[in-house]
Amino acid sequence: SDPIGAKLTSSLEKPDKNITGTSDEIQVELILEKAMQVNPQLKKLGVIYNKGEANSVTNINKAKAFAKEKGIEIVEATVTGVNEVQSAIDVLTAKSDAIFAPNDNTVASAMNVVSKACVKAKVPLYVGADSMVQDGGFLSVGINYEDLGKETANMVDKILKGEKVENIPVKVFKENLSVYVNTKVLKQLGITLPNEIKNDKAYVEIKE
Repeated sequence: SDPIGAKLTSSLEKPDKNITGTSDEIQVELILEKAMQVNPQLKKLGVIYNKGEANSVTNINKAKAFAKEKGIEIVEATVTGVNEVQSAIDVLTAKSDAIFAPNDNTVASAMNVVSKACVKAKVPLYVGADSMVQDGGFLSVGINYEDLGKETANMVDKILKGEKVENIPVKVFKENLSVYVNTKVLKQLGITLPNEIKNDKAYVEIKE
């Protein structure tokens, strides 16, 4: 998600460490804008992540910047393992109007726990990937991972045919994004989607 932050390369345009590829950088601002469309009165945003995961820290910092700009209070919970997720999410749901989880491996591994707690508390869970929506998250804005896989394969093909790595820029997927909504969770939360989301041509319903 953050190749430069992970020190895989110093440049996206001219990879300089013999590594290139595709990046699923999360469009955090777009996800949180949807959260505000669903609830314009959003005042407290809970965030849950493993601070040992560099990608998660990058995305939580983006969420904090967005929240500061919009006058939203951040309620933070960090976990170091799956066994800590239940207690962390229980505390967060009691204090938050909505919750954001980036595509954090620890949280993603415990999505059944996180989703159940959020549904029980009637707090919408915004997540960093469509797979997390599939696993019980409420909404995400993101890429189609099949498209990312195809682009990665194209890069492999170029390299196998002799192209130099430094001549293949890192591809960041920022366009043609979809809005993924879990319809079962939508119903459980009792939320009516605003027309600007429901009528968006990028809207994709995920049925568990």
